Amino acid sequence: MNGRFHYTACGLAITSDVRMPGLRSARHAKPADLSIEIARGSDRGMPGEARVRYVSRERHEDGTPQLTVWTGSGGHRFLYRDGTEFLINEHATRVVVRWVDPLTLEDAVVYLLGPVLGFVMRLRGIVPFHASAVMIGSGAVAFVGEAGAGKSTTAGAFAALGYRVLSDDLLPLVEKDGRALAHPSYPRLTVWPDSAAALFGSEDKLPALTPTYDKRYLDLQSGQQFQDSPLPLNAIYVLGSRERALTGVTVRSQRPQAALMCLVKNTYGNYLLDGTMRAMEFDVLSRIAQDVPVRLVTFGDDIDQLFTNCQRLVEKQLMEATPESL
Repeated sequence: MNGRFHYTACGLAITSDVRMPGLRSARHAKPADLSIEIARGSDRGMPGEARVRYVSRERHEDGTPQLTVWTGSGGHRFLYRDGTEFLINEHATRVVVRWVDPLTLEDAVVYLLGPVLGFVMRLRGIVPFHASAVMIGSGAVAFVGEAGAGKSTTAGAFAALGYRVLSDDLLPLVEKDGRALAHPSYPRLTVWPDSAAALFGSEDKLPALTPTYDKRYLDLQSGQQFQDSPLPLNAIYVLGSRERALTGVTVRSQRPQAALMCLVKNTYGNYLLDGTMRAMEFDVLSRIAQDVPVRLVTFGDDIDQLFTNCQRLVEKQLMEATPESL
């Protein structure tokens, strides 16, 4: 695995033959876990017979699925409707990337650092959460929830308050010495323009994620806001629907069985799991649900109060008091 550029993300040592936007540069003391290569030439597909593993329900107006995934003897193939393609070898040690004009490397990296890297971790026996996470005290606190619940916005508020961020979307969990460790993903936090404006005063204060995608990103490295080493996972907060009449924040503990169901719903890329992956995931999540507090948190609908409510949540987390309305 000879790459000119060396990175670390999600606990993996990565090399690439081009500079990868959004990843943290690092020199590795060990051989790389994953090599990323930009495809040269026009050949497509992967060797060996392949079966369709997944077809997304989301369709373009012409009926084309947003994503199709194949699995075969040669590995796995991700093909997006816009023509972006990823080939992952069977051992999840190599990813080949292709895209078509007018898309750019930055566009391909959005997929690479999300669904593709999430699946690589699955193949390597790592359970990734669809979660943001920040450092509070000496440990990590994760935020999970439905799409649009505000995971990235909540992490952005903590970043604006000076807390270190581990992830805004993809959070790998690795068990070590009987504890769940949250590994940092990569030092970017992405939000939609309205959240960027609310958190940082103007959407223009954050650059666009890609030339063709209107999401904005905060560079966590430049402000030293990135937590670049793993931390013990001390709590998981499930973001509930925001309540317009609520001025504070409410926190309620979940019993282990309910906590387990919450965790199962919020793992990353669970639509791609096979039977072996599901069994391994359930085993890991069962232990986490027993050992890590899982709490339902509800914020008010006023984003201007989000900073205050995040501080209240910090006080709550540090005190480890009985969950009540704050």
